[in-house]
Amino acid sequence: MDLYQAKALGVYVDGPFEGRQRVHPYHTVLSRLARMGINPHVRQMGESERAYVERMNRDYSGIFSDVLSEGILNDDG
Repeated sequence: MDLYQAKALGVYVDGPFEGRQRVHPYHTVLSRLARMGINPHVRQMGESERAYVERMNRDYSGIFSDVLSEGILNDDG
């Protein structure tokens, strides 16, 4: 599968999820927390989704750095 086709279909190109449907980063973040038995932080009023995930990333020692590195989180509230 080439990169163009993968983007059009919305699937991962490589890595452990190669060929699987891409999901919104919130799904990744919240499912990781649920598997760890942790209640997620409450998103603050006016906090962008990027700032929210960055705050959780700091508090949980970088476990969401891959989500942040994709650069697809919104910077606006």
